[in-house]
Amino acid sequence: MKKLMALFIIACLLITSFVACNEGQTDENNQNILQTDNSESGGQNSVNEEIEIRLATPWTPGAIEGASDQIAALIEQFEEDYPYVTIVHDSLSTNDLRTKLTVEMASGNPPDVSWCPTNYAREFIKDDLIIDWSDVINDPTHPEFKEWFSEATIASLTEKDGTILLAPQEGSIDALYYNKEMFEKYGWDTPETWAELMSLIPQIKEAGIVPIVTGGKDSRFAWFASALLVRSTGIDNFKSLCLGDDMTNWNDDELGFTDAVAKFKELVDAGAYPNGVLGMSATEADQMFGTEQAAMYYEGAWKPNNFISAGGEGFIEKVGRLDFPEMTDSMNGDADTRVGGAIVGFFVSTKMEDTKKELCIELVKRISSPDFNIPIMEKGGFVYAGNADYNESEISDVMIDLIEAYRSAKSFIPSMDCIAPPAVDLAIKNSAFPGIITGEYDVGQAVAEVQKAAEDYAASLSE
Repeated sequence: MKKLMALFIIACLLITSFVACNEGQTDENNQNILQTDNSESGGQNSVNEEIEIRLATPWTPGAIEGASDQIAALIEQFEEDYPYVTIVHDSLSTNDLRTKLTVEMASGNPPDVSWCPTNYAREFIKDDLIIDWSDVINDPTHPEFKEWFSEATIASLTEKDGTILLAPQEGSIDALYYNKEMFEKYGWDTPETWAELMSLIPQIKEAGIVPIVTGGKDSRFAWFASALLVRSTGIDNFKSLCLGDDMTNWNDDELGFTDAVAKFKELVDAGAYPNGVLGMSATEADQMFGTEQAAMYYEGAWKPNNFISAGGEGFIEKVGRLDFPEMTDSMNGDADTRVGGAIVGFFVSTKMEDTKKELCIELVKRISSPDFNIPIMEKGGFVYAGNADYNESEISDVMIDLIEAYRSAKSFIPSMDCIAPPAVDLAIKNSAFPGIITGEYDVGQAVAEVQKAAEDYAASLSE
């Protein structure tokens, strides 16, 4: 529980966002477990009591295109299928939901079902506060999960001991977005390697255009940190730093984080970011890219709708997606792993009796289903983590590229804010990287900031 209180303190400091229901259908396995007879029981369950399920999601109206309407319809259908169930839906922004989850977990009053990032779930499951989804996903009475989701997706939620932290739902995939029309106009080649990216930066600046933009004011460096680290050191060393035996060895040059910070400094020193980037919000960064003042933008798959808002419907047709460049000078670097995976998902609390738990699992199954997610994906809301047909005519070319990049990925590594201990993530994106941009830190000083955060976190685990 001390770990949860420490996590709560960190969550309160967070200043960044994370960044069709089964209508008319019945599940045969569910009917065997939760059979009702409304003609005799008046809509009550076998123990003749009303059941309330508290559901928490980040799907506030307007947050993700289509998600709010979809979850409202799913809840209505679920309550129709189970008349003795009432679902209380608590929708909050991702930042507010992270903080509230930590507070409620620490106080022993968690939601029954909730959206959750993997690094938070990792702490919750250590204290037996949420179920291990391997018991469900590997159960032949719930075959849908393995039918819907690839091995790579399930693996991105699986710990070394086989524990599955969350049920998959949204898929995350990174993108080095670029303005295709602009690149064609100036004859710029799209960069496949780090050296090619670095040679491109001065060409873009010479044209009076900002090479890369990001929301520095909102500390939007978690995705960039993961891309730099996996390209510098590979997936095994990355995981060892965040989750394994090397959690207090961020300053060990052989493990690659020093190289990743050096690469970031190289990019900063080349003038890749605009002046004042640390005072620029993510919305302002979107506007700079959408109004064609910037050539590239690196982040996740939720950005296309933001680009439409910033640049108009026609602008999105100019946007392309690239993999983050390979670092050919890094012997241990991994060129194939993409940043993303199922880095968020849904948990079910352990704090309930079996009948309610089965209902909660059924609710999550519907939230994880193609019926729920494909309509949202077709509106550009997010990439669905599952494999299912979709109508390409309804989706922009860049969104199709994102979907296919997710589905074809050989392996994933999460963005830093979903794999590193929160204290380490905050040290990277709120201190180390901004310190490099301002010139306050050199590489060694930036690494030392992260090392101290890791050591403090490790010490808190032993208290």
